[in-house]
Amino acid sequence: MTSRLLSALALVLAACGTVTERVEPAPTPAPTVTPPPERPPVAWRGEVIEWAELRPLLAERAGSVVLEEVLLDRQLERLLRERNLTVDASMVERESRDLLAGLSDDRDRADRLLVDLRAAQGLGDRRWTALLRRNAAARLLVQDQIRVTPQAVEAAMDAAHGARRRCRIMALPDLKACAEARKRLDAGEPFGEVAAAMSSDRSAARGGLVNPVSRLDPSWPAGFRQALWDLPPGGTSAPVLVDQGYVLVRMEGEVPAEAVDPAQSKAAAERDVRRAQERIQMEALVSGLREAQRDAVISDEDLRAAWRRVRNAAR
Repeated sequence: MTSRLLSALALVLAACGTVTERVEPAPTPAPTVTPPPERPPVAWRGEVIEWAELRPLLAERAGSVVLEEVLLDRQLERLLRERNLTVDASMVERESRDLLAGLSDDRDRADRLLVDLRAAQGLGDRRWTALLRRNAAARLLVQDQIRVTPQAVEAAMDAAHGARRRCRIMALPDLKACAEARKRLDAGEPFGEVAAAMSSDRSAARGGLVNPVSRLDPSWPAGFRQALWDLPPGGTSAPVLVDQGYVLVRMEGEVPAEAVDPAQSKAAAERDVRRAQERIQMEALVSGLREAQRDAVISDEDLRAAWRRVRNAAR
């Protein structure tokens, strides 16, 4: 009996120690799917035009412009991440509103001008949206460089609504030319005729007549404005030294200041000063980013040729 018990126990242990390996079925190979042939982008009267024919021509026509835009998108997004800044939808929408307002005060006319502008520049929906976002990103990135000072606001208010003086100018290369011009004026020749004959400024075609100038208008040199505002009506200044030589100034008359609401005028001036500074700083930022694109590695031969051609022409 004992031997039978041992034999039975040995069978149980043997059964418990036996592992039956499960043979997994071989995986069924995925069916090979052949992608459908790329559909030709253009068909015309039984003819087809393939992308292989279009792509080199598109790269040559606008490849460098589009590549620059894409690189600018990447560069600006990287700067935003580095500074923990975010461009939201309201900023992009503001860029669109401001651009329309800059085209015309009349909304219908502004819309028509925008359609013409986008058509002329080939700005479809994607490039147009990207352009607005780039503007918003660049504007956000330069905000720490904007300084709206009381002096700048006062100058903007004066330029927009202050008293202005009508004048003629004569741009001359040196004091010898100034003396010759003065001699002709003293002999009785009208200022406009002498300016038309001797001035190097583009206003010479109008006898030296320029747009009215305010006392604080920063677009004119300070010495020029001082000379103009020291003159009586009909008076002609002594030679005024400017960057490119000298100018003679004749005061023709004065346009009185406009009656405006001071608060509204100040708000508009602050906006104009900010926008002017933003424009300058944004242009400087984008110029630096474009310069940094010169080391882009372009493997496509046609795109590389277009890129180099445009870059070389811009030097």
